Amino acid sequence: MCNFGKLVEGNLHWTIWDPHSVNSRRICCFDVETECFSSFSAPLGGGDVDLSVLRDCLCACRIAWDWDEDGEVIEIWLMKEYGVEESWRKEYVMIQNPDFGRDDQLPPFYYPIKVFKDGDILMLWEEKLLIYYSNNTKTTQQICVLAFAGDNHNYIYAMIFTPSLFSLKNLGMENVISFN
Repeated sequence: MCNFGKLVEGNLHWTIWDPHSVNSRRICCFDVETECFSSFSAPLGGGDVDLSVLRDCLCACRIAWDWDEDGEVIEIWLMKEYGVEESWRKEYVMIQNPDFGRDDQLPPFYYPIKVFKDGDILMLWEEKLLIYYSNNTKTTQQICVLAFAGDNHNYIYAMIFTPSLFSLKNLGMENVISFN
């Protein structure tokens, strides 16, 4: 599971496991300005969740069992009001595509990257594939393979890059190299 800190509202977030809590998964938060730590509950208080940022909101993605679908589904939750645990809203439920294959010993990792205007979603799956969810057809399809089969040592991390006119050199950093 990719657990890099996700920056929302000037705070870095990642998941932690609390062995003393019934709701074992929590989200740890580090306020960069005040240098203080805090934590709050993940959606529904448990299970493995992968964090990302969608629509400027903290996003939690998890695998859940759906009795209606008789199988696992991917749930995407957004924290609509930052810092308010009660503001978690389930935005998407997708049937997990069995064609992608997976290591049955570990829960699959889904990382939503971008939600498009029509509700479609681009996601990274298992640090190996880019997949695309169509909100219209409610299906997922593989876009491209990012890692070779059987290659357990190379992982891919994808994210949306938002260009800025602000130069890193203006921050006083030295040795800034631009790759064009």
